[in-house]
Amino acid sequence: MPTLIFYPDADPETSSVDGYVAHSEAAGLTWAALIAAAGNQATDTSSDEPGFSITAHADTGKWLRNARGIWLFDTSSLPATATIISATLSLFSSDKADNLNILPNINIYSANPASNIALVGTDYPSVGSIAYCDTPISFVNLAVSGGQNDFILNATGIAAIGKGTGGMTKISTRNANYDVAGVAPAWSDPGVGLRHSMVNFISADISDPTIRPILTILAFPCSQAYIID
Repeated sequence: MPTLIFYPDADPETSSVDGYVAHSEAAGLTWAALIAAAGNQATDTSSDEPGFSITAHADTGKWLRNARGIWLFDTSSLPATATIISATLSLFSSDKADNLNILPNINIYSANPASNIALVGTDYPSVGSIAYCDTPISFVNLAVSGGQNDFILNATGIAAIGKGTGGMTKISTRNANYDVAGVAPAWSDPGVGLRHSMVNFISADISDPTIRPILTILAFPCSQAYIID
């Protein structure tokens, strides 16, 4: 039973992309307003990107920024008739911090950016809220720098894998217990500088190909195993 391995494109992208989208407000917003905002930041060319990032504002109870990761894979080489047995998204940490002391967790969801090969700030609300993995990864269990984090796709996630001509698999990473749940974190005064909780994942733009984002799919029937860049 073949194992198929897919990666997002590095810059310049031709069929897929990875990066982050965010909304940042200098004046600060309530948590509800921030997570429902239109989005005004995006990057898809850095060697690492936020899987999520939550930043406190200096005004009591307000928030400066929230970020979400987007990870697209061109899975069109997977035959339209294939049956997918299992799939795993693997993301390698580059850094994590919980300066807010809120113990944020992370899970994977749908994504529907305007383009398959570029991200813009207004893609921020294009993410879903139905989990593609049954178990979020807790902050404590997020791997330290260079470590691998595996999200095992559930039935909903597997059903979202694109097959055949034009097939794309589009996944977002979001903080689950505050962003997705719509529950405001406990605010703490950032003082001088920033106070945030976040994890950064290594992107397809890293020079070391062994720690790029990886979507591993076990499927049948397929004529052979694939490694798709």
